[in-house]
Amino acid sequence: MPKPKKAKKKPGAEQLGPGGLVVQARRVRTGTTAISTLKVRCRPGSFEWRYGRFGNAQYHAGAAFARLWERSGIASAGGGLPSLGGSSSGKPGSLADARVAALDEVRRISDTIGGPIQRRLVAYCVEGRTPKEIAATYHHQVTDRQVSETLDLDLIELARAMGFANAAKLPVCSLAAQE
Repeated sequence: MPKPKKAKKKPGAEQLGPGGLVVQARRVRTGTTAISTLKVRCRPGSFEWRYGRFGNAQYHAGAAFARLWERSGIASAGGGLPSLGGSSSGKPGSLADARVAALDEVRRISDTIGGPIQRRLVAYCVEGRTPKEIAATYHHQVTDRQVSETLDLDLIELARAMGFANAAKLPVCSLAAQE
């Protein structure tokens, strides 16, 4: 009986690690001419895995939105409670100025893009869900392909709302056009 053949490894294929994570190499511009390579761990299908390779306006807007959401402290335990310690405003029991500014920016973005888009972007960019997991929340009325196309358009709208599309002169185009 002949031995079964082992599958050949492709030279650039991503190898799944613990927890289904993969390690990707990213080229990051560190100056006007200097470029360094970073290794990033991410789940296949997640925001970082899909958009981080391109470094386009959607990626920068989604990453900035996730940082802004976390800075605002909306999802943290006791997020609605003022801090007991000292804040940058100097008054005990008040919210920190940076947190208030982040909350105002999140509110402005929410007013611009709308609530349903914001909820999808929070699930995708902040919580790290994949389009397949987001599609499951719609009780399988939509496919993961439809959700990923919708998320792509949502990220384009976010890039426009946050000013990444115009100010940074980054390309704004659908991933279908890049692949």
